[in-house]
This record gives sequence, structure tokens and C-alpha cells, in this order.
Amino acid sequence: MDYSRGVGGRGSVGKFARCNLIFRPGLRKRNVLLQQVAPHLSGNGTLALGNSGASHSSVSTDHQAPYVFIRRQIRGRIINIWLVLIVALGAVIAVGDGLTRAPNLELELSPPQPLGYEPYYAAFLLAGVTLPLMFAYVKKARVSLAEGLFLWFAFCTTAYAKDFSYLRWPGTPLFVTDVVLIVLLLSIYIVPRRRYSHLPLVLSIFLGLFIAAGVLAAARGFLGRCDPILVLRDSALIGYALFLLVGYHLFSGWLAIRRVAAWFLLGTALSVLNGLAWLVVAPEQRRFVAPGVYVLVSLVGVLIMLANRLIRPRVGWLFVGVFSLGLLLANARSLFVCLAIVFLVVLFVPGMLRRKLRSARLVTTLATAAVLVCAFAFLFLHLQVGRDFTTRVADNMASGILHTGDDAFWQFRLTAWKEARRRFEQYPPAGEGFGIPFNFEIWDNDPRPHNTFVTVLYKMGLLGFLPLFALLAYFFWFCLRAVHRNSANGRISFLQMLILAQVSFCVWGGADSMLESPYLASLFWVGMGIGLHIAQKLDYERSLQIVSYFPRRNDEIFQSAHRKGAASDAVLPL
Repeated sequence: MDYSRGVGGRGSVGKFARCNLIFRPGLRKRNVLLQQVAPHLSGNGTLALGNSGASHSSVSTDHQAPYVFIRRQIRGRIINIWLVLIVALGAVIAVGDGLTRAPNLELELSPPQPLGYEPYYAAFLLAGVTLPLMFAYVKKARVSLAEGLFLWFAFCTTAYAKDFSYLRWPGTPLFVTDVVLIVLLLSIYIVPRRRYSHLPLVLSIFLGLFIAAGVLAAARGFLGRCDPILVLRDSALIGYALFLLVGYHLFSGWLAIRRVAAWFLLGTALSVLNGLAWLVVAPEQRRFVAPGVYVLVSLVGVLIMLANRLIRPRVGWLFVGVFSLGLLLANARSLFVCLAIVFLVVLFVPGMLRRKLRSARLVTTLATAAVLVCAFAFLFLHLQVGRDFTTRVADNMASGILHTGDDAFWQFRLTAWKEARRRFEQYPPAGEGFGIPFNFEIWDNDPRPHNTFVTVLYKMGLLGFLPLFALLAYFFWFCLRAVHRNSANGRISFLQMLILAQVSFCVWGGADSMLESPYLASLFWVGMGIGLHIAQKLDYERSLQIVSYFPRRNDEIFQSAHRKGAASDAVLPL
């Protein structure tokens, strides 16, 4: 075996991007597993990197070079010059778009009919500019085109949400989300690839039953001579569930999962920049970031990473400030309800908070976040436009909590839910089917019930609702069991973040559209697929550690290094 190309060889380190922008380096000097384990893996004290290895080397490696080498390579495969350029151009487009937007006060009051929504031109510009740069990023980071396509899709979706997802081929009901889903499914199931795991059988059964119920509802819509466009629109409830397969099969390694997290955070930050710029020129607008659930998920994720020391503090707190402002710009009461429920889950669900974090580090993180948010709000309130908008947000919160009888939005939801219940009671087993407009006494523009689970219930009946409920329940049970079993593994933080993200989506879906929305359902189902894969991956690594045989001395070294340094391998060097 030729060790000259491994970590311990005396060749030369190749070309790696040196962008050290956001996250902490992945290997710390005091907690380096390789330093203790690698000498036992080969005769000359080197460790071949396999897929993470390099071809060349230019730095002599005695002690520090292996770790610097790996750290630079990981950065280059997550953050490189092409991603920096994508984010820079995206920021220019988002800010420029926000500064040139006119007030759009009637958008929420009269939602357009299917195929009638006209996206902002900036969404098309962002997609067109960043797509070719994505191909350059893929080549530099050495990832598959399918993975690069999804990263681009997630980045644009979090940045422009509805405007990006509603980009379509002229004259057809085929949207960009549908095209991406088809391409990714073909790349997964047509292009030969090695699969090391499969969806749990129980979950596959629930998913199949849910899709079958949707197919039945669509067939009833077509046979009932409903508008085909409305039937296809309602079929999104089951069609986008196939994104679960994309998330499960496409991202098989820890590095791929970290890339998704990086692109997700950066895309969400662009949406906040766009909303802030829009606030400057149109302060009378009701909300400037929609939907705000991506901002909430990003905020919770950054706080988890700060508590686990997975992110550079200065950049992490900068993100906390940006996403806190994003929550304010979203001006949605359901977001603050989601935030409260997420923190209750973190504090009271066993395994969601590592034992070490239940004391000083958690208190420090939350206290610092509170101080930073208060200071940021104080500066924001000193601006006239910020003061007026914050007053409207406070009035909106008070109206929804203290004066629900006079709140138009709350009363609309109650009336819509009553109408959905009436339709469900007409045929509980299978619902009313797809393609029937949701028009009722106070609204005739098909606004939907603003509760994704109620929508499933009245359109698909118990045949669709029960498999969906079982699917979600099984997902949370499966992932929480993996959290409990692998609490000593440093990578468990990624699974905890995904669980909290799915909780946020579900709570949000209780007061708004989610599964029927292309810009929400796509990433929701992908997150579920990634979460399942992480849970299985953690269980597999644990089983290998249990069944593997080590001599006593080496076993103690491995366990000690794993216990101290496992978290370092999970760090996001973005």
C-alpha cells in the first residue's frame, strides 16, 4: 500500500479553498481522535482518508499537518469561492429587489387563483444567476450534480420561497419544484448507485397508504369532472411527499448533511435581507418575510450549534441577531407559538438536551441570546420605521391573544375550520376528494382552511389522515429513540436540530398551509428523510463500536478519544 498519499505521508497538500468564514474548525488540538487512533491503523502511523483523502501534499506532516489538512479539505468541500460568490450575488439581488418593491397590501387578502400568481422577477434572476455557479461549486467541492441541484433548490427556496417555487414553464402547470423533484428521483432510482440502508418497513407502509389515499382522492376529482388544474393543485398533498425519498437517499454522508445546513442558513439569511430592504421603502406592509418558519428553524438550529460549540461565537451570534430580526419582520403570531413549543420540547423531552448542557452552558447561551436580541431591538426601535412596525407587531400579538373575538384573522380561521368540518362529516372515510374549491360564507376565493392537517382530513378523509398521523408519530418515535441510544455521540446534535425543525413545521402547519405548499412541503419532507437517515446512521455506528474488538489498551484509547472528541467531527466548518 502506498502511504505517500495519505495523511502521514511526506508528499504535498493539494488545492483547497481556505475560506474560514463561519463555523469552528472541525478538529480541535486537545480533542483529536486521529492523533491517538491513527498510529494503530498502519505500520508507519498514517491513516488513509479514502473519499476524504487528497492526491497531493506540500506540507511536511509530523503532528499538526494531518489535522490542518483535513480541516482545509472539509472547508473546501463545504465553503469555497463559488459559494461565496453565490451568496454575494444573492445578497445584492435580494437587497436590490427589496429596495425596489412597492407595497402589496392586497396579496394576503385576495390570494391569486392557481397559475395566476406572478412571482417577483428577482426570484427568476437569483435562480438564473446562481444555477451556473452551482455547477462550478459542484466541481470544486467534488459532489454529485444531483446533490448540487438540491443545494441550489434549497438555497433559492429559503431565499424566495413562494416566488421561486411558483416559477413555471409558460403555459403549463409544471413548476420548478416539480421539475427538481422529477430530476432528483430519476437520478436516485435510474442512475446506478450503492445503497447501504432502506426506509424502515413500517414507515414505507404508512407512506404508501398516505399516497394511495391521495391517488383515490385525485381519481374521484377527475371522475367528478372537477377542474383538472384544481385536482393537480390538491395532488401536491401527496406528490411532494416523495421528497422524503430524496432526503433519505441523496445525503448519505455527514459532509453532505453539513452542506445542506450551510446552504439552508445562507438562503434564509438572504430572505431576511430582502425583508429588511423592503421595510425601508414600504413600511406600511403587514409582513416582509413569508413564510417565517424557515427563519425560526434557522434560529433554533444556530442556538443548538452555539450551545454545543459547533459554530464560531461571533458568527453564530450574528446569525442569531439576523434571524431574530427575521422573526419580527415575519409578523406571524404562530411563529412565536412555535418558538415557545420548541423550547418546551428542548427542556422537557428526554434526550433533546445533552446532560452537559442542562447547566451553565445552556443558561449562558440563552442569556447571551436574550441580551443580544434586546440590544438589537433597542437599536431597531430608535428608527422611526422600526418603531412604527414594532408597534404594529405588538398590536397584532395583543389582538390575537387578548382580543380574539375582534381579530379578523382568528375569526377567519375558526369559520374556515367549521366549514372544513362540515365537508368532512359528509363522507368521513374518504373526504370530499380533490378539485373542489374551498368557498364558504365569508370567502369565495378558495383560501384553504389555513391548517394543513384539517385540509388532509376533509379532502382525503380518515384514509389519508390516519396514515399521515402514523407517519409523523413513527418518525418522531424513531428519531427520539436514536437520540436516547446515541446520546454520547457528538453528531447527535444534527438529529436534534432536525427533530426540532420538524416540530416547528408541524406546529406551523396547525395554523397555516404546509403540505399543500411547494415551498414548504418540499423541505419538510426532505428534512424528514434526512432525519431518518441520520438516526439509522447513528445506530449503525453504535453497533459497529459495540461489536468491534479492540485490545484493552487500544480500546481505552478509542473510547476516551471518542468520548472527548466525537463532537469535533460533527462541527460545521462553513
